Amino acid sequence: MFDLKTLLDTLHVEQLDTYLFRANSIHIGTVRVFGGQVLAQALNAAVRSVDEERRPHSLHGYFLRPGDLTRPIIYEVDPIRDGRSFATRRVVAKQNGEAIFNCSISFHKVENGLEHQMDLPDGIPMPEDLLYDEDYAEQLIKEKPEITMEMFKSIFLLPGRDIVDIRSAFPLKTLEATKQNPTHGYWFKFNKDIGDSPIVHRTLLAFISDKGLMSTAMRPHSVSFLTHKIIGASLDHAMWFHGDIRVDQWVYYHLDSPKSANARGLNRGSFYTRDGKLIASCAQEGLMRVIGKK
Repeated sequence: MFDLKTLLDTLHVEQLDTYLFRANSIHIGTVRVFGGQVLAQALNAAVRSVDEERRPHSLHGYFLRPGDLTRPIIYEVDPIRDGRSFATRRVVAKQNGEAIFNCSISFHKVENGLEHQMDLPDGIPMPEDLLYDEDYAEQLIKEKPEITMEMFKSIFLLPGRDIVDIRSAFPLKTLEATKQNPTHGYWFKFNKDIGDSPIVHRTLLAFISDKGLMSTAMRPHSVSFLTHKIIGASLDHAMWFHGDIRVDQWVYYHLDSPKSANARGLNRGSFYTRDGKLIASCAQEGLMRVIGKK
């Protein structure tokens, strides 16, 4: 896999010119570039082209082509608007001269106003009452010796606890695909060595926002990447940032899927602090083509 320094260096894109950036890819076990990496790098590039007093409040992006892990990605930032309170950046990620991802990101000066939120769902166990996902995986793998820890990590995107501690609130009971409610979630906390930069914390939130999101729509259908041949891909991704974000403290990512149809699944996510404050939201539609059983 990779270590924390490699992750941070990769997500902090290299600035070639005022609005031009370049980055390489990390190998997280996927056959193509992980969508969360592209989201994070695009956000990182855009944030660095805007005054610090303006913070990103929404991101809307489309995954256009699979990313090649062996080639660098070029990020072109278009500063399409700088207003009094809001600024907008368009970001296009390219490989081989073709766009693989594009997004619009809006920035807003912090100001006071009306506030409300939907609370953290009832009955969510606290992280100290849960096993780390890798420890839980070791128990499950005893049922199926043909499934290795590396296979499990690549399918469920577990970077390693030295980078981020992940603990699922509704863990799998078996490695066989069974029908489940289209709802799940997990606690996560990045290593404290990530530092205090707001750019880093938002970049890492965007990175992890793609983990587990698309698979939520598979839960009611007795299919999984372990048991079936599935062509799956994130099609689009939207995020809304509601306030201060620290990902080196426990954050709960609550996921649900209201609908799947036409080989696509709609998924939603909400990020809560340990004390129940909603700090970010996201939504994504993913391609789910089930080819057959493995």
